[in-house]
Amino acid sequence: MKLENKVSFLGVDITITNVRELLAYVSSVLKKTGSQSPCLVNYVNVHAYHLSFKDQAFRNILNRSDIVFCDGFGVKLGAKMLGLRLGERMTPPDWIDELFAMCENEKVSIYFLGDEDYVVKRFTEMVGEKFPNLRIAGYNNGFFSKSSDENNRVINDINASGAEILITGMGMPLQEKWAFEHREQLRPKVVIGAGALFRWYAKIEKRGPRIVTDNGFEWLWRLFVQPKKVWKRYIIELPYFFMVVLKYKFTGK
Repeated sequence: MKLENKVSFLGVDITITNVRELLAYVSSVLKKTGSQSPCLVNYVNVHAYHLSFKDQAFRNILNRSDIVFCDGFGVKLGAKMLGLRLGERMTPPDWIDELFAMCENEKVSIYFLGDEDYVVKRFTEMVGEKFPNLRIAGYNNGFFSKSSDENNRVINDINASGAEILITGMGMPLQEKWAFEHREQLRPKVVIGAGALFRWYAKIEKRGPRIVTDNGFEWLWRLFVQPKKVWKRYIIELPYFFMVVLKYKFTGK
């Protein structure tokens, strides 16, 4: 199975897909035999676009990923303003349990990498409680040196665990750059970037009610409850993103 339906939006190729298709694609990759680089599954939101405007290396990594799905109503709205349709908005906290259920059913092992030690530990415990038959191969925090023997130790631990899927929660663009840089060394068949998933799942940070998150106002909720952490994203990056969209709409540049 392949997901080849993509649309180029402001320099990033976004995969037109939905949760059902994404999970089916991941399942098909896991069934492949032979040595291969991991399938890289990443996402874009307005923050990702802001980074991509200024960091060509990050933009190139997104465009060399196997899947880049839409994780933000702002991106969907911006694309719509240019006459483009991006399919579902698929933020990982909304569908990650479906992935875990599939992995539990198909006996697929997963490794979790990212965030602080107590966060990823609590996340792992909660996933294990909810999916007692899920093969959790291991976990590690994301605050290790990325250019030392510690980095090699983490990669060796992931590979030795036999994990078939690696979920990273190291934040953007670090998680994407790290996975891409080490793609030839990593043995999991799929690497999924998941941002702040671990702390949301573990309820260390609270997401807004579904009526808010499902209708495009999660940014407003986060700005209200975490102003010091996210103000730059929504006060500076969000307006800047739509300025770029409008400039492209009227000038083609």
